[in-house]
Amino acid sequence: MPEPHPLPTPTDATPAPARLRVLLVDNDPHEAERSEAGLRARLGDGIALFRVASLGLAIRALQESSFDSVLLELDLADATGLATLAGIRGAAPQVAVIVYTRSLDDALGLRALRAGAHECHDKRETSPEALARLLAFAAERQRRIAGLEAARVDAAHRATHDPLTGLTNRALFHDQLERALAYGSRYQRKTGLLFVDLDGFKGINDTQGHAVGDVLLKAVAARLVECVRRSDAVARLGGDEFVILLPEVTSRRDVAFVKETILASLREPIALPTGDPLVMEASIGSAMSPLDGTTAQDLLDAADADMYREKYQRRRDRQLTPALGTLVIPGEFEPRGASDSVSHRREARLRAAVSRGEFEVFYQPVMDVVADRVVGAEALLRWRAPDRGLLSPAGFLDLAEDTGLIVPIGEQVLREACRAVMTWRAGGVEPDVGVAVNLSAVQLREHGFERRVAQILAETGCPPQALTLELTENSTVVDGETAIETLRALKGLGVRLVVDDFGVGHASLTFLREAPVDGIKIDRRFVTQMLVDQRDEAIVSSMVRLARGLGLDVIAEGVENGEQAQRLARLQCVAQQGRHFSEAVPLNVMTGRLIDRRRGEARGA
Repeated sequence: MPEPHPLPTPTDATPAPARLRVLLVDNDPHEAERSEAGLRARLGDGIALFRVASLGLAIRALQESSFDSVLLELDLADATGLATLAGIRGAAPQVAVIVYTRSLDDALGLRALRAGAHECHDKRETSPEALARLLAFAAERQRRIAGLEAARVDAAHRATHDPLTGLTNRALFHDQLERALAYGSRYQRKTGLLFVDLDGFKGINDTQGHAVGDVLLKAVAARLVECVRRSDAVARLGGDEFVILLPEVTSRRDVAFVKETILASLREPIALPTGDPLVMEASIGSAMSPLDGTTAQDLLDAADADMYREKYQRRRDRQLTPALGTLVIPGEFEPRGASDSVSHRREARLRAAVSRGEFEVFYQPVMDVVADRVVGAEALLRWRAPDRGLLSPAGFLDLAEDTGLIVPIGEQVLREACRAVMTWRAGGVEPDVGVAVNLSAVQLREHGFERRVAQILAETGCPPQALTLELTENSTVVDGETAIETLRALKGLGVRLVVDDFGVGHASLTFLREAPVDGIKIDRRFVTQMLVDQRDEAIVSSMVRLARGLGLDVIAEGVENGEQAQRLARLQCVAQQGRHFSEAVPLNVMTGRLIDRRRGEARGA
């Protein structure tokens, strides 16, 4: 039987957005023309209707074009009954299907609904007007269902994947690792693990900006995926740390092969937004079950420890490829293109600086903008190099962490900060003015770190409540519960704990729930853009409400001007820090300002 209408052409398949696209499937030309005439009379230009007379042609039409609804006669020349409906549903499971058949009883209608029909109607009892309404309602309902399903799928993906790189996140990876280990234990299979840490990434973020850092992370993530099998899993733990699961390996040689493949891939230059190429270096630790552990945490710890050994060894025994990722800020420390010998010189200079006492602690005040008073200060490290002048940590902090020198340097900062508190109190400064000190991940990993803090508090006489330790979420990612236990021990001393750079680390809400923290510090990148980007202002407002709801203090850092300060105050964030109030200054300057403020307040009273 010839078709009354051809299948939709590419031109036909692109009607105006408001038109309802309907596929009419009916092998009776008289009834099909009656249905079409009634629908066109009711909807006019609001419908784009296409007619076919067989299941085969209907399936072809559904595969070649998109429709909002299918108006289906069950009894066709090439299919009858529910088999017709099954064919349509199989070809287009997301399209609303209305069964519109010659003879319909309750039993058939019920079976059709159970088989996936959205509506079932008898042609003899349904007017064209009612049919038009049914088509519109069914299509709208199906759109809403599809939207809800898409939202559900998106939410599920975001809960288990890193938003920047699209890789598996820590929670999902841990589950994948546990499953792989359980399978390996049952069937005597080995499971490999690689822990990847990018060398010098923090320096790139600090000197070239987070936008460049994000480009690098996404490029590295893509290369890691290219280096592994489809059965392997790649995850981003946070910051510049990645892990790779290698199930069913036969030996350490398999793990080593993947490691070398990754290193070779990373040696290929990465194009930056500026057009400049960049070569990243990485330290990669490996572990394999059951030799290095039988639990997920054991294997992660083993791979992490091996990564740090690799990082330490590579700095001494391997000629580094010249790469921006392994360099420091030009003009501050060493020129670009540093070799392994230069790295040795850099480390020697850093060790000499520690022994000669070239590091100084500066202080940047934290203001209560409503009360117009200083409520604390952050201790910030500076290196007064004889040949380079005053250097910020961006030029040497990565090297200090890699070599372990951050431990004595961090201890010096902590001790001097506690002494500063006692100096201020001796000068008559308000007793609630305390000091905040940044903690590095290396310090948190140090065995007995909480005892060292207790010793410094006792030596200096600084009250524990006057000391705030600032940490990032990422600093606890690798060691997990061990780091949390260290934080609980520190909290037991009476010191305050604040989450620094809040909003940009790993699993912020989970961290707030598990860590015994007293407050959060909103990262400067949100503060900087909040006047020009409503999304950043909304994020800041949400962070403040979240902190208040959890009973936490909230501080905004990076406040550059009065307008930012006023906007933050209107959002109920009154504790602020940044260049709008003061640059970081030496101890004597900070002490003088505090004493002058105290005297001014006394005269005003």
